[in-house]
Amino acid sequence: MKYYGNQGARNYARKFYSSKAWTVKSKAYRKSHPLCERCLKRGIYTKSTCVHHKEHISKDNCNDMSVLLGDDNLEALCDDCHAKEHSKRTYYEFNEDGSMVLGDDDE
Repeated sequence: MKYYGNQGARNYARKFYSSKAWTVKSKAYRKSHPLCERCLKRGIYTKSTCVHHKEHISKDNCNDMSVLLGDDNLEALCDDCHAKEHSKRTYYEFNEDGSMVLGDDDE
């Protein structure tokens, strides 16, 4: 199992990804979803390696337990599907002087 930890997480999500609640939930979710859910929809059997938030954690929802821990917002993915998901997301941030900068992924 590859551990993604909180290395790519935004500051407001890092504490959550290090929490016991997430550790327990993500292990339990993967145990009940041992195969990548996206691959499975295509008839491909690939072992899941992580639990992904469909609605990414943001400053606006970082305290919403249905977003953080709700099964409806979670998806077991393989490394390839997880990488594809995050590579298609681009958003922008602004630095202290108001200039736009390319932002990193939320998760």
